Amino acid sequence: MAKRIFLICLICFTLLSLSIQAQDAETENKIYAYDALVTAMDGPGAPQILGKDIVFTTERSSYHFVGIAFDFENYKIIHPFKIRTLTDEDGEPTRSWFFYILTPPENLTSISYRLILDGLWTTDPLNSNKEYDTTLGVTISKLAIDTRIPPETYQKNNGSVHFVYKGESGQCIRLGGTFTNWDSWIYYLNETTPGIYEIDIPLTSGTYYYTFYRGITPLIDAKNPIQAYTQDGRIASVIHVK
Repeated sequence: MAKRIFLICLICFTLLSLSIQAQDAETENKIYAYDALVTAMDGPGAPQILGKDIVFTTERSSYHFVGIAFDFENYKIIHPFKIRTLTDEDGEPTRSWFFYILTPPENLTSISYRLILDGLWTTDPLNSNKEYDTTLGVTISKLAIDTRIPPETYQKNNGSVHFVYKGESGQCIRLGGTFTNWDSWIYYLNETTPGIYEIDIPLTSGTYYYTFYRGITPLIDAKNPIQAYTQDGRIASVIHVK
């Protein structure tokens, strides 16, 4: 009887340990993805849809607090922005701005929102898409969400990997990784449709770290949930080629 109780306790402990490990792994992946999105920011601009997330930004200027409220929450919750700061080689700050990363509810085709700048409600000055809400009696900012599933990076049957980056149209997007010794000036992606950049790279079996680049700014693969820190501390996407 005692042996049976011991085995039951051991099984329960093992299952609990596996559950905790799975939760820790999921949390770590979320941290990697969040850090990568923050690192990829090079300045404030119009809202950007990156994978499943939407990045809102605004100039820091002289504001002490910036918040955002959404229609799907009836504008009842104010989400505070965080501050992104760039530094020079000596660690001195060179530029900073406010940002907020939203993972919107599923099946939404658009989002309406308002900003709060030091306690004053306003529209998003960096988003030109606005409309008057007759119910609220105020002008709000709007953002359309493309519900189409964009192509993503995957291994092809011919021994190559098809890399895909989604962003704004008209950019010059490059690819670098462990397969180029982090030289990002070898492979340039082609813009096959507006905002979709693609390239095929032959790769043998193994695990590879990679990052897209716009200028000198590294951009993780937002459609690839596997990210990791490289030996020199950078965040990169990871692909396992079989």
